[in-house]
Amino acid sequence: MYETDLIAFCDRELDLLGSIKDLDVLYAGGSSLLWIEGLSHRIGEKGRLTALDLDTRRIEETRELLGEFDLAAPVQLVAGDIFRPPFAPDTFDLAYSAGLFHELDVRDKSAGDALAALGSVIRPGGRIATSDFVNHVPAVQLEDEELQRELAREVSNAELYGIGSAERLVALYEALLVGVRWRVFTPKPIRHLGKVVLAEEEPEELSSLPARTRRRLRERFNALRERIEREGYTRPASLYAEGFVTGS
Repeated sequence: MYETDLIAFCDRELDLLGSIKDLDVLYAGGSSLLWIEGLSHRIGEKGRLTALDLDTRRIEETRELLGEFDLAAPVQLVAGDIFRPPFAPDTFDLAYSAGLFHELDVRDKSAGDALAALGSVIRPGGRIATSDFVNHVPAVQLEDEELQRELAREVSNAELYGIGSAERLVALYEALLVGVRWRVFTPKPIRHLGKVVLAEEEPEELSSLPARTRRRLRERFNALRERIEREGYTRPASLYAEGFVTGS
């Protein structure tokens, strides 16, 4: 049930792209096999899919499993930074990301810089499309993401973009792209997600923090677990937005 719901969520998001058959596509900021498989089948054997992920360990894990999946489009996995994509200008017809922006570290560069960087490798007339969570409805995951954001700040001074309003993300698009369209979707339930979250171990990063900070964050994690046990793990609404690149 859990995996079936995840596939349904992925399919709902990717269907919003319309036809991407035969395109050169950049899957930006991730290497999830679920999204790679969905994109590959929509692109077909005459197109190409490149996945860009900063996490080299995740890239290697995906590479080891790639051969077990029936993929249509050829797939290339690349380790690299979304703010400095290691590709020549005008390489792709489409850049797509799922859940990327709220996890961006915007301590030194902005989310707008990330969008502009993606635009630099898209051919004129090509698209950038993203799907990400927004805070339009109350959800336990919003609290979880804010706690993860605070943990990242304490561990590495990272300043994650976080989950905000749809208007915040749309404004980024309208500042850099043309023909922008967007839509907010109600939360997609994922059965048994609460059980999966509750089964996760305490973040390893906690052990590296000063005792007072570690105690404060541990209390918050425990309170969150109690809330999940009471309410389940409810998910936020999501925003799909896309726009077109006018030039290189």
